[in-house]
Amino acid sequence: MLLTFANPGQRNAFDGDVLAAAIETLSKAERDDAIRVVVLTGADRDFCGGIEAGKDLATQIGILENLQNLVETLRSFPKPVIAAIEGIAIDAGFSLALACDLVVAGQSATFGVSSSQIGIWSVGGAGWFLPKALPPQWVAEILLDAAPLNASRLHAAGLVNKLATDGAVADKALEWAERLAALPPAAFEQFKALLDNASTTTLAEYFSLERHGVLTKRPGAV
Repeated sequence: MLLTFANPGQRNAFDGDVLAAAIETLSKAERDDAIRVVVLTGADRDFCGGIEAGKDLATQIGILENLQNLVETLRSFPKPVIAAIEGIAIDAGFSLALACDLVVAGQSATFGVSSSQIGIWSVGGAGWFLPKALPPQWVAEILLDAAPLNASRLHAAGLVNKLATDGAVADKALEWAERLAALPPAAFEQFKALLDNASTTTLAEYFSLERHGVLTKRPGAV
């Protein structure tokens, strides 16, 4: 399934309606056995420019809560999710990319966190995801310096899986999705559970999870 964020004239900045629709769509996709992989992208050659500005405080908090719900939905989603990123992925857009399982980005795509420049912390979980993937100096640079990061630098750091020609990012992501869709449905769900638990369990506990996965996911198991 190709899920496209669209907020014309706002570089696909999130508002409450866009986020609520995304959560509902992913919930339906989780229950639909015909959908094996989800690709997230943005309309008009941008992924997402953050949260829509100019709202009152109560509305902004509501949008932030919806964003957090969407990130949590992605992290618990049992099927592969690929972010296909053109243009900018800033603030909420960057956090959403980090929440996806795989990332394909255009050569000219840029990423970053600008919220520190107006005296607030990053939104949508970037400050939680980044320390798990990068050295502290990297994280400090990203969270404190609003200068955009290009896709090639993040590709070298391992945060972007594949680079693609600008304008062909969604096609490359969908091609990858077709290959992943051929995997057994339970394979990714089990892998994701093991990966999520790897940093918080002992090796013995991790081995127990592996054995449980073999027992419950083997053909004919109840």
